[in-house]
Amino acid sequence: MRKSEQISDFKTYLNERQHMTTATLSEIEKAGIEAALDRCRALAHRIRGDLHNKRPEHFVSVWSLADFQVSLERAASVLEPTLTVQKK
Repeated sequence: MRKSEQISDFKTYLNERQHMTTATLSEIEKAGIEAALDRCRALAHRIRGDLHNKRPEHFVSVWSLADFQVSLERAASVLEPTLTVQKK
């Protein structure tokens, strides 16, 4: 895959992630902050359990691992304002 194709794929990925973030924020607004945080906690516990015994060779590719990292970082950035509001 050429570098220009990789950049195009990454831009497409970022656009999809932005759409998902917007949809997630909408769902949080509808369900309420407490319900959203409860779902996030449950998901974080499940991810932690699934990853506990994983080794680098368990990941199919660097791309899948990078995708996972970006997903976690995006989730954290979406939740950060929510957590700040809840602490006040």
